[in-house]
Amino acid sequence: MEKNRADVVICGANYVLSSEKSEERIKEIAKMVDEEIRTVSKALNSNPNYRAAVLASLNIAEKLMDQSDMTLKLQTENYQLDNDVKHYIQMWEQTKKQVTDLKEKVSSEAGKQTQNSEEQKKLQEKLVEMENAYFDLQMENVNLKNELKSMKRLNTSEDEF
Repeated sequence: MEKNRADVVICGANYVLSSEKSEERIKEIAKMVDEEIRTVSKALNSNPNYRAAVLASLNIAEKLMDQSDMTLKLQTENYQLDNDVKHYIQMWEQTKKQVTDLKEKVSSEAGKQTQNSEEQKKLQEKLVEMENAYFDLQMENVNLKNELKSMKRLNTSEDEF
């Protein structure tokens, strides 16, 4: 990559910095360093010097490490969330399959129930026919008994004559 150059001022001293970063980004970084050194110098009640630069560097390094730790933590959380999402998608797919299977089973059972209902209706019709036939046989039996009685009476009457 090509190197970019930027003229910057840090604590009143001019520097020419070069980096693969854009000129704008180089100036932002230099401004951050300048502000940090000035903040430390104010806290030390002194002009910017070597000691202020070292303390500012430590502050910047601490911020960098905190950001690095936060990045690692976020990456770990992101990895866990990705795994959670995969798990829930898998559960979703399994649930969809179960719902589809249950719908098919309900449909099949409804078909069987319809078939059973039709068979039950036929059996009920046969039962009614058999009950009617039974009733007819009872009536015929009663008629035959009456006829038999009549014949016995006739027979008995003929014997009396």
